[in-house]
Amino acid sequence: MHSIKTIVVGVEMPESRPWIAEDIAPTSRRAVRQSFDIADAMNAAVRLVCVLPDVSAGFFGSEEDAAAEAKSDHAAAMKVLADLELQYMESTSRAIDVSSIVTTGQAWFEILKVAGTDRNNMIVCGTRQKGTVTRLLFGSTGRKLLRNAACPVWLLKPRVDDDANLDILAATDLSEVGEEVLHVGVALGQSLPVRLNVLHVVNDDLDRHMARTGVSEEELEEYRRNSKEVAEATLHEQLSVTDYRTVAEGVQTHIGEGAADGCILSAIKELDIDLLIMATSGRGGIPGMLFGNTAERLLPELPCSILAIKPDDFVCPVALD
Repeated sequence: MHSIKTIVVGVEMPESRPWIAEDIAPTSRRAVRQSFDIADAMNAAVRLVCVLPDVSAGFFGSEEDAAAEAKSDHAAAMKVLADLELQYMESTSRAIDVSSIVTTGQAWFEILKVAGTDRNNMIVCGTRQKGTVTRLLFGSTGRKLLRNAACPVWLLKPRVDDDANLDILAATDLSEVGEEVLHVGVALGQSLPVRLNVLHVVNDDLDRHMARTGVSEEELEEYRRNSKEVAEATLHEQLSVTDYRTVAEGVQTHIGEGAADGCILSAIKELDIDLLIMATSGRGGIPGMLFGNTAERLLPELPCSILAIKPDDFVCPVALD
């Protein structure tokens, strides 16, 4: 992501008509705003994408009426995207390559088509509040984007606090893709006002196994201490190859111990996190194995937005042509 080329932003039209830019959901607006800020800092392009549902001829009575309605909706959606572009271009320091796309079909698939298979692109989508229930893209559209996109996918949930700083938790397993998570967190810290926290969780499976073999408590404690020291040293080594010193608010490191999903959720609550960055454990595009257990368990429980990073060997499992 630190060499991002194009940011593909999914924009959902307002529920009420007439559609105007001022009425889009706050998270969609934030998705657009942050995408322009990142594009400005990284010299990236922006593609604003709105996917409308197909217009049924049966509902409107004739093919002609349906076509007229579809044409009207397309024009109205294009006007909303044009207004958003005009509004957020005013805050950038340079001219950004921006284009708007309005199409029909399945939202996740059409957004994927625009993003393509280039890992240096990024997909950003907002969600909207519907009554007391968040209409979350972690459901159908978001989960399919997370499972199928080769590039990073950022899904924004409504923030409880919308202060100037974005509180980020970058969770790494210290693997190569975990190292990429750190680069992404630092890159965002260079583009946005960010408070960056980095977390590694030391797995306690071996710890529990050793306890069952009858080792002494002293030996067990020594093993735990050594494991955490090695993990912390590796974490700082990975951070040292990033530009973490350029993050204005600094970087805080944390070493957890136990189940990864539980430790991540606890850290999100304790640190008042707005965005979790984590890797998925893809397996070369094999359907049904695109997410590791931690990511799958976390998704329904997350109280914050997520930015998911794919490993280098991930291949989009669906044909986009």
